[in-house]
Amino acid sequence: MSPTFPVPTRSAPLTARRTEYRPGLLVLTFAGEIDALTLPILDRELRAAPPGTTVVVDLTQLAFIGLAGARALAAAAERANADGGCFGVVANSRTLARLFRITGLAAAVPMFASLSDALRELLAAGMQERAC
Repeated sequence: MSPTFPVPTRSAPLTARRTEYRPGLLVLTFAGEIDALTLPILDRELRAAPPGTTVVVDLTQLAFIGLAGARALAAAAERANADGGCFGVVANSRTLARLFRITGLAAAVPMFASLSDALRELLAAGMQERAC
């Protein structure tokens, strides 16, 4: 008889926290898992950023992100750049960095090891003709 493994029927909860450090600078912090069931939460938060805003997405508290989540981040980065804003992701996980490289997301979305690095680099880029 082969071993049986439990099949997950629900995702781990995903929490989102919005912090506006100042007008035009928004940090979105996610904790939990981003998969097909929790993707609408990620998408809703990403789409709520006003045009021209510098958005930093902090994923350091994530346990998992699926391909659909990576695609949502890429789409948000594209929207931010088209709207005159800046966009970056904070992730200190090797797994997440590998997912970004494999999917090509690393070329489209700036990735930072810490929130302070992201804020420093994106704000500096925003001061130089919004070339984020």
